Amino acid sequence: MSGGGRWVVCVALLLQLTVRSEGNWLKNFAKPKPQLRLMEGVTEHLHNVMPYEQVQFSSPNVSTAYISTTKFQAAGMGHLYFITNKFIQYILSDQAFPEGFIDVEGDNTIQIDYLSHEWPILVSHYWASATVLVAGLVFAVLMPLIGLTLCCCRCTGGCGSRSQPFDAKYDSCKRQFYGMILAGLTILISFGVVCTFVSNEYLEDGVKELPTNVKKSLNDTRLFINNTKKEVDNLLVVNFDELEETLSNILEASGEIVKKKLGEVSKASVLSNLTAVVNGLGLIKQDLSNVDSLTRQLQETALQLDAALKECRSIIMKKLESCRFERTCRDILNRFNIQDLSLEANFSQILDNDLPKLPNVTATLKNISDFITADIEEEVMKGQQQFEKVKTIIQNAVNDNIPEIKLNIRKVGNAIKENSVKVDKVLDRVDTTIANSYSPTEQGEGLLKEFSPYRYYVCLGVAITLFLILICLTLGLFCGFCGSRPEGGYHHDDCCNKGTGASYLMMAVWLMFLSSAFLMIIALFYFVTGVTTDRIICEPLQNPTPSRVLNIVNRLYDVSAIHKLDNHQQPYVRPSPSNTDFNISSIIRDCHHNMSLFQVLKMERLIDLNKVLEYPTSFGIDQHIDELVSKIKLEGEIVILTPEAEKQLIKLSKSPLSSINFPAYTHVLGEKITSIDLIQLADALNQTASQLPMSKSEVKFSLTNQAMYLKVHQAQQVALMLDISQRLESTANQLQEHLRFNHSSLRHAVEHLLIEVEQAQKYLYTEGPTIVTKLAKEFGEEFNKHIDQYLQRVVSQIREDVGKCWPMSQAYNATIVAGCQKILNPYNGFWMSVGICSILFMPIIILCVKLASLYQKSDPYPGPLVEAEYLYDAYTDRENIPLASSNNKKKNARNKPRKKVTTAPSGNRSSNIPIGYENMSNPEIAVNTSANESRHPGHGGSVDYSAHLGRANIVVPTTSPSGGLPEAQPKAPPESQSS
Repeated sequence: MSGGGRWVVCVALLLQLTVRSEGNWLKNFAKPKPQLRLMEGVTEHLHNVMPYEQVQFSSPNVSTAYISTTKFQAAGMGHLYFITNKFIQYILSDQAFPEGFIDVEGDNTIQIDYLSHEWPILVSHYWASATVLVAGLVFAVLMPLIGLTLCCCRCTGGCGSRSQPFDAKYDSCKRQFYGMILAGLTILISFGVVCTFVSNEYLEDGVKELPTNVKKSLNDTRLFINNTKKEVDNLLVVNFDELEETLSNILEASGEIVKKKLGEVSKASVLSNLTAVVNGLGLIKQDLSNVDSLTRQLQETALQLDAALKECRSIIMKKLESCRFERTCRDILNRFNIQDLSLEANFSQILDNDLPKLPNVTATLKNISDFITADIEEEVMKGQQQFEKVKTIIQNAVNDNIPEIKLNIRKVGNAIKENSVKVDKVLDRVDTTIANSYSPTEQGEGLLKEFSPYRYYVCLGVAITLFLILICLTLGLFCGFCGSRPEGGYHHDDCCNKGTGASYLMMAVWLMFLSSAFLMIIALFYFVTGVTTDRIICEPLQNPTPSRVLNIVNRLYDVSAIHKLDNHQQPYVRPSPSNTDFNISSIIRDCHHNMSLFQVLKMERLIDLNKVLEYPTSFGIDQHIDELVSKIKLEGEIVILTPEAEKQLIKLSKSPLSSINFPAYTHVLGEKITSIDLIQLADALNQTASQLPMSKSEVKFSLTNQAMYLKVHQAQQVALMLDISQRLESTANQLQEHLRFNHSSLRHAVEHLLIEVEQAQKYLYTEGPTIVTKLAKEFGEEFNKHIDQYLQRVVSQIREDVGKCWPMSQAYNATIVAGCQKILNPYNGFWMSVGICSILFMPIIILCVKLASLYQKSDPYPGPLVEAEYLYDAYTDRENIPLASSNNKKKNARNKPRKKVTTAPSGNRSSNIPIGYENMSNPEIAVNTSANESRHPGHGGSVDYSAHLGRANIVVPTTSPSGGLPEAQPKAPPESQSS
């Protein structure tokens, strides 16, 4: 088939579908499917004659003003919290205790197992955390002892307390290397100090906000419970009352409903249209009377106006002819054709010819009056009243069953309200439990306000201690890196030299030794309490399903007690813990899944929703509805149109009302009434009169009077005729509309309605009883469907929608955020910061001691020989002993003449410098005249080393050839010192 042929077929099918659906195919396609289909056997045109309409139930007025929030900002501490939590998971990756370690006995007592046997399980579970704890305790014990040992060692001159005054060969490199490492560790310490201060502040903020956040969560939970009670009350009480009122109205109007649907099915409803026709005869009579009155009034006014205009025309022409020699008179005669001053020709024709030929309204009025006198309306109303008896018969038949049905509906409502009371009691118990939590919260708030400042200041003291250590380390490194070497004497020494840096570093060492035990004990206390709280409280609350802690809590606290019945009812029996699926863990889990409160609280143990769906049967509503339906019958013949009424209606259709020429009335208004505009002519006459000379006073006076008369005729008669014409046209249009009755004419309307009424009469006679029976059955089904739909709505919403648990889940999460993230995270971050700083103390102490020894040296590396001489003499007494205390033999031996002898800086002893090194001198060493040498001539010289201060004064005497007193050499100017 070609493409054109296919298009023709498609168009033909579309037209066929459109014709079959009476042009409403597109509308029918867009209509929703009916919710209730009639029973089998009903013809197609009966479908949906009684469409089911759901009851419009009201919605509860609930509040959504929930204020708890789960927002949390780490504010720069996220990495510390992350590291801390990862460390906790590493040392205690499993739960708080091993499986089976803690159990609950039958009398709700906690039994701890594995104490006397199977200890390896405990070891494998807690070995990492125990190792951290033991290591911390060992650190806290050993650090003070190590500090005491170091102090004693330095007091005896060891452990870097005293050293050679000049650098060893690699001391410069060591000083830079150790300084860089210590600087890196100091930076790490600074991070720890900052984290300690910030964690303490965040912890304090979290503690202060905790009571407020907990109260917000409690308020939101109570608001959620209150909203749920409103939803339950609205669904089970208010909506049922609305349903009951609707069902009562349906029962009371059952006869009217069936009668109305019967009229629609049988098309007997056209009887109402026919009744409207005869009822409209009175309006038609009134319209005809108005048309007759207006027509007569228009004719009379037109005759009066025409006579007045003829008289005015005669007078005006006579006066203008008398003054035609005046220019102004000739002008008005040329401007206006005074001879035509009369009614418009067309209007005159209508007045003379058409209006007298209009329908004889008087005769038509008499005809209408005859119909009304003959009681045509009463005859037609007899059929209407006969059809209305169907409603009365049906209603009287079912009235005996209505009270019983209402009583059973009320019983269903009472049963539903009993379920509502049960739900309210459960919610009241939950609300009471929450309300009782305010008092402990306020007590806890008081304790926090009382004792939290102590914790805060202890932690602040820890942070300040670490800060002091950091300050000492920073100042020590600053002076060590940037300061000069220490010089001999106090007058020329710089206050920020390397010696000062050494003092700062040793001060940091002593602060670390003094505070290490205190810091570590605080850190261990926070470590134990923080990890325990995390594993026993926060971790189970955040992951409730696999938590062993919550399993213990579930067995200790029986939340199913909220299902306990009243005292006069069957006592509540606690379920076995191994068989129950309703506990704290399940409540938390289901609430996070946003289930309804009915599912969360397992209220199916109190209310069997499946039985709710059986209420219509169990309370006998179905049975009574069937009895009511069986009584809805149509007995006897229904005559909706009497022969007399039919006869008069046929006579009405043939009356003159159907042949009135309405366009004749509409043409009246469209025509001009006068041939000359009277107002313009009056103005022209006044103007002409004013221009005439005084000799024509009589003409002037006459023209002025005629102008006045013309204006009076325009204002009274012409305006009145215009108003009458408008009213006549409006009344004629209204009469025409009343006579049509939504058809082209009265005759066509009456004939069409008579045909439809006769068909309805025949249909009622043949199919009436069967249709009424089927409509009654449909009525009963729809009545039952209202009840079933409401009960299904109750079951569905109670089970799935009422009390969606997201507000409670949000309040729960907000509480966890307030306690675990805003408090516990800074809490654990504090001990992590302090612990890391304490661990860094050990390498920092070693580096500080080494750097302090290096920073005390005043001279650079002098060379290998001087260093060797100093090392050889290192085992002698280094005190500055006067030479006079030596024995004479030694003096004499030393006073012997020597060749090219110089004194080496090796304490009180000297060694000969080989030839070739005589002129070697250290620019850092000042050569002065020694007072001791003057008192003890002949001695090789006096050397005073103050190793612990990093200074050295060397005196080298110059011996004269004569053996006399040496001459004092001027002191060499100080040279630039190398670092």
